[in-house]
Amino acid sequence: MGKPVFLTGYMASGKTTIGKKLARLLNYEFIDTDELIESMTGKSVQQIFESEGEDSFRQLEHSVIVSLTHRINTVISTGGGTPCYFDNMQRMNKSGITVYIRMAPQSIIKRLKSAKEPRPLIKRIPESELPDFINRHLQQRSEFYEMARLQIKGESIDIEELARSIKNLNF
Repeated sequence: MGKPVFLTGYMASGKTTIGKKLARLLNYEFIDTDELIESMTGKSVQQIFESEGEDSFRQLEHSVIVSLTHRINTVISTGGGTPCYFDNMQRMNKSGITVYIRMAPQSIIKRLKSAKEPRPLIKRIPESELPDFINRHLQQRSEFYEMARLQIKGESIDIEELARSIKNLNF
């Protein structure tokens, strides 16, 4: 039985896309915490941020992480801020295998600019201020992300190699 695999990283780092492929390779279930919160509440993450505030969202997110720590054979894509609040990163490290998908700020900006939907945290930030915001924000969050047991470069990920590393940690 395999421990849960928690994918962490900044918004637009590819956690959901990588998570789905990784889950298929490992023959694991896939869960996206943002999608789970949306199905539980009937609201989008953006709607929760707007109507109830970030603190309320972070509480929901924490309760979801607590509920997922006992899962087996599951790849879990977390929200970009998940590791940075409460004791989420410590919980994920204690119960499973954490993976930090590291991305360069310019790669993140490129992905965010081409995204279909604006992310709640950057919705009101002018495009000219986006590079400074992302650099500062990424720097603040990196201490949490870097607690992950595995760190991979998102721009050149080899998912098959990642799956092998996870299998080695799981046995």
